[in-house]
Amino acid sequence: MNSKKLIGIIVSAIIFSLCAYYIIYCFQWHAISQLLVHVDWKLMPVAVIVTILSFWLLRTMRWFTLLKASGINVNFFHLYLAGSISIAFATITPFLSGEVLKVELLKKTGDLERIPGYGIFITERILDLLIVLLMAVLSTVFGVSKFLGSEIIFPAAGLLLICLLIFFIIIQRISPTNPIGHFFQPFKQCVRNGVVMTTVILLSIASWFIIILGWYACLRSISISINFPEMIALTTITTVIGILSLVPGALGISEVSISCFLVYLHQDITYAQAGALIIRFYGVMALILGFVHFFPFWKLIRAERQISTDVD
Repeated sequence: MNSKKLIGIIVSAIIFSLCAYYIIYCFQWHAISQLLVHVDWKLMPVAVIVTILSFWLLRTMRWFTLLKASGINVNFFHLYLAGSISIAFATITPFLSGEVLKVELLKKTGDLERIPGYGIFITERILDLLIVLLMAVLSTVFGVSKFLGSEIIFPAAGLLLICLLIFFIIIQRISPTNPIGHFFQPFKQCVRNGVVMTTVILLSIASWFIIILGWYACLRSISISINFPEMIALTTITTVIGILSLVPGALGISEVSISCFLVYLHQDITYAQAGALIIRFYGVMALILGFVHFFPFWKLIRAERQISTDVD
């Protein structure tokens, strides 16, 4: 086994163990259970499901726009099913890496080849990085400047923007005939086309806002109320912490980081811990919905295989 991979596994295991110990022995389980009993379990799941499905729809629209800009026409429903399954699966994989599954799923249906598919996936990841950076800066300026001071966030944002600018310049200069240039061709086309770039950025921002609304609905269900800039900061920063932890599904680290963040925002510790658990419920619901979407997609794959068999 590669030494770097082994170190990563060990570090992730240590982080998970520490967070699990904290959750088991420091969470006020009796008081938390009393709060969760009074949640409106009829209305709240509806809000959760609506925001999750809306998020998946916006992500499908973004992917559809990028594919169309690259001259690739894929059935929108196929995109939606593959994207929904992969995003749900990504919630339990380190670094949200499981989202690349959508490329493999669409290859199985014959809708998409790997090289343009992965190229567009990288484009999406770069856009998400820019959007999260923007939200972190705005939330720092208007909401939680004491949590992440300007002396930290602005140099970090500036450095990242410089790196991205250098990356843009290098990619633009690589010939499309070069394997690397061919891989990043969808990204180059997105940058060059102002309409496409504006569309995918707006869809990216809208999809993040939908997730923020989903988390907000979860917290409101147990009477936790924080302002919108703080909600942006909570969602983006704790999501990034979970991703960087490399723990599958950010299990443990998500609960600890969210509860600590809510305590920092002057929420009672019991409510903060309950809020972290109910947001975990949000992730579980996404996973369940992803499995539900898998069944029609599996039927689609079987139908495609049957057609191929009949043709042969």
